Amino acid sequence: MEGGADQTIHDVLVFGLTTLLCVYLLWALLSRMQGSRPGLALAAPIFLALLLRVGAAAGTSLTGVASFLRGSDELSFIGHASDISATTFGSEQWVDALTGALHEFVFAVQLGAFDSPDLALRLGQSTIAVVGILLLAVAVYELAGPRAALLTAWLLALEPSGIFFSSLLHKEALMMLASGLVAYGGAMLWRHASPRWLLPMTMGCLVAVATRPYAGWFLIAATAAITLHAGIRAPTDAPARRLSLIAVVLLLVAISVPTVLEASTDESLERNLQVSQNANASDESNLGLEQVDFSTRGAIVTNLPVRVREILTKPYPWQVDNISQQLAVVGSLIALVVFVMLVTTILKNRGQVMQRAGPLLYLTVALLFAYSLSVGNAGTAFRYRTHILTPAIAALVALRTRPEEEAVAEPLLGQGRGRPPLAAGSVG
Repeated sequence: MEGGADQTIHDVLVFGLTTLLCVYLLWALLSRMQGSRPGLALAAPIFLALLLRVGAAAGTSLTGVASFLRGSDELSFIGHASDISATTFGSEQWVDALTGALHEFVFAVQLGAFDSPDLALRLGQSTIAVVGILLLAVAVYELAGPRAALLTAWLLALEPSGIFFSSLLHKEALMMLASGLVAYGGAMLWRHASPRWLLPMTMGCLVAVATRPYAGWFLIAATAAITLHAGIRAPTDAPARRLSLIAVVLLLVAISVPTVLEASTDESLERNLQVSQNANASDESNLGLEQVDFSTRGAIVTNLPVRVREILTKPYPWQVDNISQQLAVVGSLIALVVFVMLVTTILKNRGQVMQRAGPLLYLTVALLFAYSLSVGNAGTAFRYRTHILTPAIAALVALRTRPEEEAVAEPLLGQGRGRPPLAAGSVG
């Protein structure tokens, strides 16, 4: 009895300390982001996003189907993290986790430092995901103004699948952070054409590669595309910036091409990609996907549209057969509406699309291709689709929000970092 009481006190204290650290982190980041951006006010949706995610995690844990809803991967990841935390910090196990299983490294830090209980671990993941939301909202501010940023933050805070998946003890929170870093750096680069904004983009790519490598490579591709496009559209009176950005892309391509070519040989694709596709095709559950051939580069080009369609639409509402799938369909329907609206908005605003939302669209397409190639079944697609939906919502808001007609004044501090006036007129 005494041991149980001691454990409860420990868990409460650790959760309280973790809450203080997470809230301070968000507050500090918000203050920094809002301090140099007139009109940006995201505190309400950001802190509500954190509250909803932690509340959903706590509520799910109280149900009798928590482990079923969350899947079995959590136990494996926490088991590995516990083993890592039992070793000396800086050992080979810690280094391997930092570079190849970053989610387990994060869990191990919390377990090693505080012996964190389940809810404290989920609070940490939720905070990481909310930082990603904040960065995406700031990216929208840079592209479309404060009203669009606020609407983006609210939509991402309330999006159901994001609320659930953000608190999983899995890879999802870190991938949301990686996308946010690429979007934020990309938007800043888009507006200011300064090579220093490659730093957050690089950080996002590194987080992704250390968490989910195949998605990381596609984020690298998105970073290269954003950088090249930003270099091309840089002011003609700043040739040094333009040339430096283009040179960075050429260097990145020169470094990456040998690795990409090696990974996309017929033998490599057959061994690493097609084997998993064949295994998934043999899945006779209601969540199985159509068998496709990804064994050659040509086959990928031909058959990728099939997987793109499936990851965006399946499972259909009439295909689900348990509570987990029924709950996930709500998020799927929202995602389908967003994707349809995004496509129609792009078609309606031809000629203004890239100027208004270029970095977000590059990011959305890159993640769509990455997860379409790797998705195993429609159940996995529930999680993967969240990462595609998040920048898609941001892009949709940026394209459909009317630009503010009033000029936005430069802040007194942070010279050159304020937002330039937006052009008047409707882009929606």
